Amino acid sequence: MTNVDNINCEHVPYLIDELMKKGASNVHVLPAITKKGRSEYIFLVDTVKAHAEELAEFLAQETGTLGVRFLEGEHRVFEHEIRKLDISFGNSHQDVLWCGPIDFKIVHDIKGNVISVRAEYEQIKEVVEELRQKELNISFYEIKGMIEQRALIQFKNFSRTLKKEEISQPGTLYFSVNG
Repeated sequence: MTNVDNINCEHVPYLIDELMKKGASNVHVLPAITKKGRSEYIFLVDTVKAHAEELAEFLAQETGTLGVRFLEGEHRVFEHEIRKLDISFGNSHQDVLWCGPIDFKIVHDIKGNVISVRAEYEQIKEVVEELRQKELNISFYEIKGMIEQRALIQFKNFSRTLKKEEISQPGTLYFSVNG
């Protein structure tokens, strides 16, 4: 962690990209106000010990910071996997408006139960763009919700037993195009 008060916002994306290339697993930059009302950025860089010194020196060279703080903590990484699910969108007339595979990040708890299912951002974005080209006024938020709801039914073990027809459906989501 370091705080820097002598760079402008245009420098920040470059620093994030370079830190990631040099071995950071994640970089967070927070805007803040420091003494005398100065604006500053607080850099929080996640990395393994092997890269820590190199990243600290890079920050010193690029920002002029006088030092960095090495904060150690326990990081609980959840088991996760990427799985595909074929999804299609249709209208009330059973016309298929979009069809294709979507990748989902599925997070498991310590017992192996599914605790989170999240669709891949870029793929949802493509679905929204294609549906909008077909003059459907539907938001990213709505599509994401529908896709992830369908994936939950498919991937998560619910306490009730799903009916055979719920499991075997190809994943088509229907909605009304004009009303």
